[in-house]
Amino acid sequence: MTPRSAPYTLGRFVERPGDDPVGVDVLVVGGGITGAAVAYEAASRGLLVAMVEERDFGGATSAATGKLIHGGLRYLKQLEIGLVRESLRERRILSNIAPNLVTVYPIVIPDSGLVVRAGLTAYDVLSFDRNRVDDPAKRIPRHRRLDEGRLLYHDCLMISPERLTLAFVRSAAAFGALVANHARADELLTEGGRVVGARVRDLLSGRSREVRAGAVVNATGPWAFETLAGSPLTSGSAGTAPSVRSEGIYLITRQLTDVMTLHVTPYGHFSCAPWRGHSMIGPTEKPYRGPVSDWHLTRESVEEFLTAINAAGLLPVPLALADVQHAYGGLRPLTEDVGDDTYEASRAAEVVDHADADQGGVEGLLTAAGGKYTTSRGFAADVVKRVGRKLGRRLPASRTATTPLHGSDTGPIEAHVAAGLARHADFSPETVRYLALHHGTELDAVLDLARTDRSLARPLDADGELPAQALVAARHESARTLTDVLLRRTGLGTLGHPGEAVLEAVAAVVAPELGWSDERRDAELEQASRALTLPW
Repeated sequence: MTPRSAPYTLGRFVERPGDDPVGVDVLVVGGGITGAAVAYEAASRGLLVAMVEERDFGGATSAATGKLIHGGLRYLKQLEIGLVRESLRERRILSNIAPNLVTVYPIVIPDSGLVVRAGLTAYDVLSFDRNRVDDPAKRIPRHRRLDEGRLLYHDCLMISPERLTLAFVRSAAAFGALVANHARADELLTEGGRVVGARVRDLLSGRSREVRAGAVVNATGPWAFETLAGSPLTSGSAGTAPSVRSEGIYLITRQLTDVMTLHVTPYGHFSCAPWRGHSMIGPTEKPYRGPVSDWHLTRESVEEFLTAINAAGLLPVPLALADVQHAYGGLRPLTEDVGDDTYEASRAAEVVDHADADQGGVEGLLTAAGGKYTTSRGFAADVVKRVGRKLGRRLPASRTATTPLHGSDTGPIEAHVAAGLARHADFSPETVRYLALHHGTELDAVLDLARTDRSLARPLDADGELPAQALVAARHESARTLTDVLLRRTGLGTLGHPGEAVLEAVAAVVAPELGWSDERRDAELEQASRALTLPW
């Protein structure tokens, strides 16, 4: 089976009429990057797949990222050589299968002596295949020494983690996966001592239906314990509630540096990276104790981070609360309990088979725990291998390492951008470049739609983003709220509150497309404004 050609509409299977049960081979609970990659891997290998996400695709932990696709240089210190090698291999693969969304990114670190230089040399050696890339522009040089004792090396950056997650979701759907955001697995269904699916509720309509499956993958990240504890049979598989999770936040300020710099200080580890004409500073690494659903960004956490940044004295200027234009964060899932030193916790992914006696003895259920963006595809291949065994199916070989993600079959990216600029001279270069990167091969479809109505072609920010993107999001990309559009289909809200005029312009496009009443439209505007307003 081959994917349908773009563009196509990403539907929510829970919106189908009726409440008849849905039957699939595998149900994936959780639509962050791990769940999306598992759904794609399974569907591309011929399995019938359903995936549900309580919020929006990539809308929780997966959105709380520093946007790096990296080989894990810091893991060398912990001697996790296998994880570093895996990460470097997957960095190269993602650069090939998503050339529009993953780009080479320079990073500068201070030369702290022989250990740092040896670490970078080992990093170069372990990435021996880094330049086996389809696009020569994505070749990565060896590290080198700069002036003032600094060292320069390269990793990769996701220009939009949200759209990379969406590309995995759309790739899964192109191979026939049934997907739904804003759909919660209220409880796992069990029969005869095994998990056989879940009761899924559409949180927008309130309707629910059963999804029956031969195997269920719990890919809910920091909510993995709660997902298991919520059903009588699997509560014993949940183990003890994690005593600590890792809180990570990032700050967006005016641009302070022209290259990403890493800082290791007595007050913590953080980076300052240029992104979209601003600086992205983070992450923090702070233990969090409490219910996952209670976590939220606080002024206290931001002020604590600013104090640490200023105490280190490594940025060009000290920062005050007023300098923070936007802030975001979340909780990282960890596969080990390290107490308060969450920085030292392994970022290795882990597949838990709950059929094992020491995991509860419940058949039909796997938990995909831990992991990160860089290794999500490779981790998904491992998960699906386990699923195949559960189902007694001999699956074809994985193809995801060599198949471009949906919308990403662009070829060399700068040639794709140049061709787009030549074809669409009636739009600004900023708009064409932004859309060529973020929408890939669907660039023409977005701009053709913009030409149908002048109101859809008016740029809304310095990047040249258009109201047409909001229409595409609602019509073709399963966006169902204004925050879906502003934070995860476009970049209109990811630098902070864009102003009421932009919110109104987006609502004017989305509301009629989704059939919102005036009351619903006003509620969405209020909710979006609140979500984009800093908590002080």
